[in-house]
Amino acid sequence: MRNVFILLLLIHSCLFANFSEASIAKALKENSQQAGIDGRILYTIAKIETNFNPLTIAFVSKEHYKPFKNTKTLKQKYKDRFLYSISSNDKDVLIEHARDLIVLKKESVDVGLMQINSINFSLDELDNMFDLNYNIAKSLKVLDICCVKYSNVKEIIECYNKGFRQHKYNDYYTKFKKSFTKDFGGIQ
Repeated sequence: MRNVFILLLLIHSCLFANFSEASIAKALKENSQQAGIDGRILYTIAKIETNFNPLTIAFVSKEHYKPFKNTKTLKQKYKDRFLYSISSNDKDVLIEHARDLIVLKKESVDVGLMQINSINFSLDELDNMFDLNYNIAKSLKVLDICCVKYSNVKEIIECYNKGFRQHKYNDYYTKFKKSFTKDFGGIQ
């Protein structure tokens, strides 16, 4: 287990504002231990969702948005819509944009390290969603809900990404398995 977090420190060299590699690794490790879940699962989800960047939000929309003020905004085609990924070293800027997107634009927004969707938290919680431990704990709650609903790993991982809607494709699980296998040698 310790090697998982050393690997995180070696692989990822960027720092995100007040978040060091060590603080991200520590938060993932402590939360996985408290929840009794294999830390490699959290590591893999965090890697896929944000590449370990806690200061990011994302959403999918049919709308064409201009780049968001005081952020790095990436826009790419996603099926018949656009996927927006917005990052900033200022969490207050991200909170403001997320709040506007959720309240004014009625968008569903993924927030923070493990990209918690806005249907899984209240607006009152938004300020806390960039706190590592709070965000990871929320991620674990989502995983727990998925574990109650589904019994196998593939469905649980798909549920984490897609919620309870019908999972026609296992594209998220495929991405998860590929990343997990590359970093840890396979799923048992």
